[in-house]
Amino acid sequence: MNVLSEKAIYRLVFKSKRPEAEAFQDWVFDIIKTLRQSTGLEGFQVFRMLDKDHQKEAMQKLRKSLKDPVRVDFIKANTIANKAVSSKYGHPKMIKKDQMTPDMLVSRQEILEDTVDLIGTTERFGLEIGVSETIYKKHLH
Repeated sequence: MNVLSEKAIYRLVFKSKRPEAEAFQDWVFDIIKTLRQSTGLEGFQVFRMLDKDHQKEAMQKLRKSLKDPVRVDFIKANTIANKAVSSKYGHPKMIKKDQMTPDMLVSRQEILEDTVDLIGTTERFGLEIGVSETIYKKHLH
């Protein structure tokens, strides 16, 4: 018999498109907003906290997709994502993640996911493609 944790139940409900699930999601969002406001946290501070979780998940995914992951692989993925976001928002040079606006961080999540997926796919199939060029082509044009 499988037992789902409370977190797993929430994850399942959040993936559901049923009206009851959407009503529950709205209730959760209202509770979170009330709690956030009562503690004095600004919305962008919460987003930055969630972004850290996304970053960890992306790096775990990269680690699992590579046969022998090394530090440079993680640096490469983050550098490609940061350069793409910086260029997308008109910066002539790469800016660091902690200097990005919330909108830039939202874009960065998608770009980082694509970068991690492409790095893993490139290794898995032995493809000889430029990951950075492919990512820049997709997200900057």
